[in-house]
Amino acid sequence: MKIDLNDMFTGLFEEIERVRVEKVTAGSKFRLMGLVADVTEVNETLTKEVLEVVSREAVLDADTEIDYAEQSERVLAMELTAAREDLQENTQLGNEALGVLSNTLGLIADQLARRHKDEEYARLYEQEKRRYLSSGTPRRVRQTFDEWLYDVCNGKPSMEDINDYVTEKLVHMFEKGVFNTKVEHIQRATRYPAEFDFSLLDDDHKLKKTVHKHYSEFRKLVDYVDGCLVVNAAKVGRHFYTNRKEENAKAHRNAFLKYMYKISLAQEEYKKLQATPQENEDNSLLPDVLATGIAINYWKGLQKAGFVDECYQLLPTTSRKQAMYIADVFSDKLQMRSKWKPFQELWHINNLAQEKWDMQETGKSPARSEEIDKIFEN
Repeated sequence: MKIDLNDMFTGLFEEIERVRVEKVTAGSKFRLMGLVADVTEVNETLTKEVLEVVSREAVLDADTEIDYAEQSERVLAMELTAAREDLQENTQLGNEALGVLSNTLGLIADQLARRHKDEEYARLYEQEKRRYLSSGTPRRVRQTFDEWLYDVCNGKPSMEDINDYVTEKLVHMFEKGVFNTKVEHIQRATRYPAEFDFSLLDDDHKLKKTVHKHYSEFRKLVDYVDGCLVVNAAKVGRHFYTNRKEENAKAHRNAFLKYMYKISLAQEEYKKLQATPQENEDNSLLPDVLATGIAINYWKGLQKAGFVDECYQLLPTTSRKQAMYIADVFSDKLQMRSKWKPFQELWHINNLAQEKWDMQETGKSPARSEEIDKIFEN
C-alpha cells in the first residue's frame, strides 16, 4: 500500500525557506533537526516495506511447486510491481527532503557561526575603541577641534565648513596608509559622489588620483546614514583582526580610531545644524524631516524657481513627473529612510513611485530636470 507523504511534507519546504530568511537562532537549527528525525523515521518505514515487497517477490519466484493459475500469478506480479514503484517514489521524495534539510542545516550552521564571529569582531572593535578613548589622545583631539570650531568658524560652522573638515580628516587618514595594503585597481573602486566632494583637493595633491580608491575601501567598514559616517563595529573589528600581523598594524589601527573620533565630533555639529530650523521661517506646515536647516534652503530654491509656493505646495504649473523628480532628489540629498510618504502627504498626491518607474522605463526625465538638479547641488 502506498504511503501518502503529502501530509508529512506539507509546508516543509515553506518552513525551510522561512527559516532561511528569518533572523537565525539556535532554535532554528533544532527545529529543522526535528524535521530531519521525522523524515528519517518515514524513510525507515519505507525501507521496511521495500524489504517486505522483495521478500514476497522472492517467495513468488521460489515457490514453483504451488500450482498458481496463470491469471492469479499475473495479477500478483502487477500488484508487486506497482507497490515497488510507489515505494521507490516515496523513498526518493524522502531522500530529497533529507537532502534539502541537510543543506539548510549547513547554511544555518554557517550563519550562526558568522553571527557569532561578528559578535566577537564587534567586541574587539569596542575594546580597541575604549582603550583609545581612555588614553590622553582624545582630550587633545577635542581641544584641537574646539579651537577650529571657534577660531575658524566663530562657533557656528556651516554645512560646507563641516564637509570640508570631514574631507580633510579622511584624506589625513588615507595619508597615514591605513588602507594602502588593500587598495588596488582604480577602475574598480566604487564611487560615492553624493557623499563628499573630493574634487576640492588641489590638483597637485599626492592622493588626488587614488582618493576614490581609499574612500571605497574605507566605506567597506563604515556605513553612511542620514548624512553621517557610522562605524560598522563587526566589519572594523574583522579588519583589525585580519591585519593584526601586518607591518604598522597598531599605528594604522590608532590612526583609524583617531580620525573617526575627529569625524564624529564634526558630525555632532552637523546633526545640530540639521536639527536647527532657519530663523523667521514658518515650518509648521512641514514634517520634521523636511524642516531642517538644509531642507529649508532647498525649499527656498524650489520657491525661487517656481515649483512650489510659500506654503511648500506644488504650483499648478508643476507636473506630477516634476513632483516625483523633486521628491526623489530631495530624499536622496537628505538620506531619508522613507522616500515618498512625506511628500505625498504634504502635497496630497499618491503613487509617486509609479511615476519614477515610468521614467525609468521610458528613459526620459521630466521637463526642467536639469534646473531641479542645480537647486540640490549645494
